[in-house]
Amino acid sequence: MHIGWKLRQLARWYPDRPAIIDEAGPWTYAVFLARLNRYGHAMAGIGLQRGDRIALMLPDIREYLEVDYGTMSAGFVRVPLDPRLTRAEIVSLLRHAEVRAIVAHADLGEKLAGLSDDVESLRYVLSVGGSLPGAVEYERLLESASDADLADGDDNDLATLNFSGGTTGAPKATMLLHRNLMTVAQNTVHGFGITPATTFLNVRPLWPIAQVILMSYVMAGATVVLGGRFQADTFADLVRRTNAKRTSLVPTQLVRLVEHLRPGDPDLDGLQAIHVGGSRIPEAVFERALDNLGPKVGVLYGLTEAPICCYLRPEDLDCDDILRKQRMASVGRELFGYEITLSAGDSATREVDQEGEVLVRGSNVMAGYWNNAHATNAALSAGVLHTGDLGRFDEHGNLHIVGRLKDVIRSGSSSIVPKEVEDVISSHAAVREVAVLGVPDPEWGEAVTAFVVLRPGTSASESEIIEHCRSQLASYKKPKMVRFVDSLPRSHYGKVLQKQLLSSLSETGS
Repeated sequence: MHIGWKLRQLARWYPDRPAIIDEAGPWTYAVFLARLNRYGHAMAGIGLQRGDRIALMLPDIREYLEVDYGTMSAGFVRVPLDPRLTRAEIVSLLRHAEVRAIVAHADLGEKLAGLSDDVESLRYVLSVGGSLPGAVEYERLLESASDADLADGDDNDLATLNFSGGTTGAPKATMLLHRNLMTVAQNTVHGFGITPATTFLNVRPLWPIAQVILMSYVMAGATVVLGGRFQADTFADLVRRTNAKRTSLVPTQLVRLVEHLRPGDPDLDGLQAIHVGGSRIPEAVFERALDNLGPKVGVLYGLTEAPICCYLRPEDLDCDDILRKQRMASVGRELFGYEITLSAGDSATREVDQEGEVLVRGSNVMAGYWNNAHATNAALSAGVLHTGDLGRFDEHGNLHIVGRLKDVIRSGSSSIVPKEVEDVISSHAAVREVAVLGVPDPEWGEAVTAFVVLRPGTSASESEIIEHCRSQLASYKKPKMVRFVDSLPRSHYGKVLQKQLLSSLSETGS
């Protein structure tokens, strides 16, 4: 099924139902479809061809969703980018994806000035929310475009390139087809129990792949409210004012929310579910949330390469204390249509309490990495995704993620490759060696931590190293802690012994 076809169907079924609501008001499904059509025809009118890549760098506004779904509906390929990235990072990703056009907010003007000079493939820059030098104003472009239905596409068409991990060296762009995204939406609608009567409140950034949750609500004919940036102290009032039934948070946001929860808060009476994913929820935070909210927290597991594989439903936590504690440590069971097993040598297993790499089979699994056959072959084998995560099953069939074979750090809702941070720190004149790890943290899930060995006769402070990173990396990638050590413990193969470094933190009380 093609996303454009489904959106046309929704406009026929629910023409007057609000699809998107923000502070500017509602867009019904009929209005939303008309704008998507105008966008698609406008982009074709300036010379873009089906299959061309279009980058998105917009804040969490409804125009983001218009460009997002309009790009895919018209047969173009979306390339969502984090607005926090530095110019150098943006250029690297645009070059890798061979992006032809970018739709960006006018507030990002400094990062985008003269961008086409640095990205050979880039031909068009469109600005939202104001004008940019050399850019076409978005609304002006759409004014004269037709709102006639767009041509049908194929469900095997490429829909999106989502970057996973680092952005230097050889960035990896995950290829998801229309059938991948529609499978995810269908199985999420079924597994989460989404109905057209549901109102979903979004307080998360729109650019990550995690927003397939939001897309699932749209594809169900529900109403999505864009609530802006998450604010723990006003969240309950926002839920009440929007009459939201569902929302989605990362563990970091849940940590902050429980600090403001009032037991039995009437503003949250109507809230049915908070979908939480991205990293593990600290047990104390989970228990406090359940104590104050009741069984309204659902846990999901997925990857950029295979979105929303498992879900622990909120109602699954309405049980006795012993079973609830066991389930809280899991990510639930597979959604309909997916198969998860664990590697056991040359075979796969679901044997209880046996640990192994998590393997995923299903139509949510990516088609591969863009222009990266080596990485694709390493991750995929006969349609099975090797996730790099270490897991086990309990006797009830729930999956527990117990570690990672890969070194990606998951901090808040972001994924950070240690080598990228290590390369920047290593460029500091005083640094001899560095190892960057994700250290368990109750608020962030993992805190980016740098272990630094200084060159003899030099000096540097923690703040100096962090500022050095801030000048060259997006802010969320910089270390939250820097620890200076005399040497890095290594195995006889020369590999840094991460466990010893982590143990040294606990010994010093850090």
